Amino acid sequence: MKQLRKLILLCLNLSFALSQGTIEAPEIVDINISGNHFLSTNELLAQIRLKEKRLFSSGSFYNRHHLAREIQKLENYYTLNGFLDVNISDSLSVTDDNQMYVFIHISEGKEYYLKDITLSGNRVFSDQEYLDLIEYQIGSSFNTFKIRENLIKMLALYRNSGYPLINIQDEHVIDDSVSLFITVKEGPILNIGQINIIEVEHVPNRIIRREIIVETGDLFNQANIEESKRRLYETSLFNSVNISLGNVDTSASTIDLTVEVNPTKFRGFDMNLGLKQGPLDYFPNALSVLSIGLSGSWYHNNIFDSGRRIRIQTKISSVYPAIFTPQEFKLDFFYIEPWLAKLRVPLTINPFYSYWDIDSYGSIFKNDAYGLRAIMTYRWFRKLKIQSVAEWSLSSNPETSIDTLNNQEILDISKLDIYKEARKISLKLVWDERDNFFYPKQGFKLIVEPSMVGYFLGGKYSYMQLQSSFSSYWNIFSNVVFAHNINVAAAILKDPNSDIPYAERFFLGGNSSIRGYKQQMLGPTAILENGESIPTGGNLRYFTNIEIRFPIYSLIGGEVFLDSGNIWKDFTDADFSDIQMAAGLGITIDTPIGPARIDYGIPIGSNAMSQQGQTHIAIAYAF
Repeated sequence: MKQLRKLILLCLNLSFALSQGTIEAPEIVDINISGNHFLSTNELLAQIRLKEKRLFSSGSFYNRHHLAREIQKLENYYTLNGFLDVNISDSLSVTDDNQMYVFIHISEGKEYYLKDITLSGNRVFSDQEYLDLIEYQIGSSFNTFKIRENLIKMLALYRNSGYPLINIQDEHVIDDSVSLFITVKEGPILNIGQINIIEVEHVPNRIIRREIIVETGDLFNQANIEESKRRLYETSLFNSVNISLGNVDTSASTIDLTVEVNPTKFRGFDMNLGLKQGPLDYFPNALSVLSIGLSGSWYHNNIFDSGRRIRIQTKISSVYPAIFTPQEFKLDFFYIEPWLAKLRVPLTINPFYSYWDIDSYGSIFKNDAYGLRAIMTYRWFRKLKIQSVAEWSLSSNPETSIDTLNNQEILDISKLDIYKEARKISLKLVWDERDNFFYPKQGFKLIVEPSMVGYFLGGKYSYMQLQSSFSSYWNIFSNVVFAHNINVAAAILKDPNSDIPYAERFFLGGNSSIRGYKQQMLGPTAILENGESIPTGGNLRYFTNIEIRFPIYSLIGGEVFLDSGNIWKDFTDADFSDIQMAAGLGITIDTPIGPARIDYGIPIGSNAMSQQGQTHIAIAYAF
């Protein structure tokens, strides 16, 4: 009893002193959670915003209101997981140097289970469809969060089927187990009535109207309304977009829509410094590398009040690990016609100039190129994208014999035929069903990219290439994800005795393919004048990745992986006994632009005994 009174007195004195500003708020150096059995300590700490002091970060400063709020969040989290009788208490300890220890004691109580569900008012969707959607199972743990999350999906189904006024309420009755009652008020089925667009200066209503994919008389569909908002954002004309529901005419079975937009600044100048994970512009068929770039641009997003856009952009960039040595300069002019022949297929005209001065493989790549691209893109919601590219370009780089390169003779890389001329057309199909762009847990992504150089287009080179990849993701349990990727690329030459320019060949090895090998260094190589090896690339590439991703603590995650594959100069050289493998693990840190990761891979197998492991640094997952 004395200890309790002492603790209460300490808290009262501390609260009074803080309210009077007489002492600085103590720093929380440790949060101790006890009494929890069903939910782990790490899982509970992830639910609250209070942070402990770490080696490289400070702890949160104590505030009694904030602490009470976080305790309530933990109680709510337990309730969502079926522990309806949970009780959580806290106590504090402050040291002489104004550091605080927080003790949270949890009495979890009984775990409740779902006994039955009673549905009423539903006519459009059957009882079984509801039960299937909320994944109801007799005897399963009563999880209000999961049930309500799935009921939100049912709301979306109604709103995409013409029922904008749908209302679903859930209540539960607690005994030894839980009985759930779901009451549905479907409302009338409605069509789109008037679409009222609030006028804005410098943007004609016709520009706004053509981005909206719903019409008067259409059956109400919330997904189409959200897609219309996304398209309006993509015009780069608006800071905010809102499409709200208006008057309901029950006799005509219609509901009006009101479109409000807030125009953005149409022209300006910007500068950006950023990291990029992806293929280099001058090695488009190579694999992703980490690069840093400084860019500046002038833009106008509403030429002649028509929604047409222009942008002039310059960029200086470098490739890891030579991050602080400028290696590339680019100058681009972009003209974007948002609608082509009354179809929403944006056309981009892009004259460009680029200069490379890359210190790599112990020697120097130097090249300057100029040309013109025409790009057309079609998007269907966020799932499907089809992009076509036509390109004409010239390079001033001197030529050298390709035979010399492939015969492993000593060569001067400065005379390598990196890319002399391009007359190219390509098509890229992306089908993306992932549930999250940066951190996918479910779904798949398919990419198919055929291209053709020369033939009836003319030019020095004639060949065709096909690149494809398929990535799939499964949420095994909690936040543990199994991910798999397979990548196949092939090239066919019109003249079997010719070759493909160096920059357009396929390469393999590094942080996005076979980790455990140096970047692009798996496959055929040649010898430089200084005795070092250089990858020569190939015309057939195959690799696959298997990865398990899991959380560790807060923003820190981990992964274990197995990569395998190889690259061959020609189809006739292909032999699956040549497949190389690497295994390893990595650490990831969640960032706003995706996971930053450090992977360490080790080549495995009898052919890799002499190979050393490699450390790879990258932004975003390998696939």
